Amino acid sequence: MKIQYGLPAVFSSLLVLSSTVHADDFPYAESGFYLGGQTGASEFKSACRDMSIKCEEDDEVYGGFAGYRFNDYFAIETGYHELGEATSWYMVGNNAKKSEVSVEGYDLSVLVGLPLSDRWMAYVRGGGFYYDANLVEGGDVFQQQTYSSDGWTETAGAGLVFRANEHLQARLQYEYFNEFGDDWGSQPDVQAVTFGLLWQFGHVDKAEPAAPAPVAAPAPAPVPVAPATKPVNVVTEFAFDSAVLQTPEALDNLIRDLNSNKDLQVELLVTGYADGAGPAEYNMNLSKKRAQVVHDYLVNKGISSSRITVNWKGETEASGDKPNRADRKVVVQTELPK
Repeated sequence: MKIQYGLPAVFSSLLVLSSTVHADDFPYAESGFYLGGQTGASEFKSACRDMSIKCEEDDEVYGGFAGYRFNDYFAIETGYHELGEATSWYMVGNNAKKSEVSVEGYDLSVLVGLPLSDRWMAYVRGGGFYYDANLVEGGDVFQQQTYSSDGWTETAGAGLVFRANEHLQARLQYEYFNEFGDDWGSQPDVQAVTFGLLWQFGHVDKAEPAAPAPVAAPAPAPVPVAPATKPVNVVTEFAFDSAVLQTPEALDNLIRDLNSNKDLQVELLVTGYADGAGPAEYNMNLSKKRAQVVHDYLVNKGISSSRITVNWKGETEASGDKPNRADRKVVVQTELPK
């Protein structure tokens, strides 16, 4: 088994999830140490001897791990893995002889993350695995012989993480361990699929409560001269990587105030923004889409398009390069009576 045969399905699943999962403003620890454990199934390849009459290459796998996460995109991890054993029987003369291969060890890997939303994250991993492997041959009529091998080999994999709460995470992982037993006749490799739970230590940034929608001032009594006005900013927030208008209540309040003062033909400036996660060109286009969605909503509610100016700024005014709800917005600037 070579690694390229085991990973395509995992990568395909991650690509599908990355295009369908959206953020839900869920607070979680973004950095710090973490501890966890995992269990699952392993499969050995090239562990059974040629001409074997029976071969069992599947077994259980378990282990523990610890790491440090620097941010959503980068972590370093080490762990212990018990990868199980493979057993085969082959004929020597008129008797069956058994061969058992087992392996355990420690790995040191780098994890590169791909945030899909506030709750979901995909990742790939790669590093080294220090193994302790044993080959035991024997049987009822044969003297038992043991061969040992240890050393470093390569490991790589991919996985998917779900954040159950602010610190507890569950992950599904595929990992491949390259050939071991350099001085044996065959050099087995192992692939493993595991389910794990981990506790992510670290500070959790609580989301600030959304500002209440501005309360419209009562319309002034009609006077011969134009009424005095004051500047008003109406903020509409959007979900991560989304240009779908989900909470138009603040816009509805503004439209009601404008319609109740039809003699007040003020102009409206609609400006779209995006947070700093992702490429700048993509965020600029996303902020344009968000501003256009708000423009179309206002027009559909009876506000003349000639009174609306649309602008977009992408991530140029974002607070950082991470997903931030406060940066995913459209601001409508206008004036209302004092």
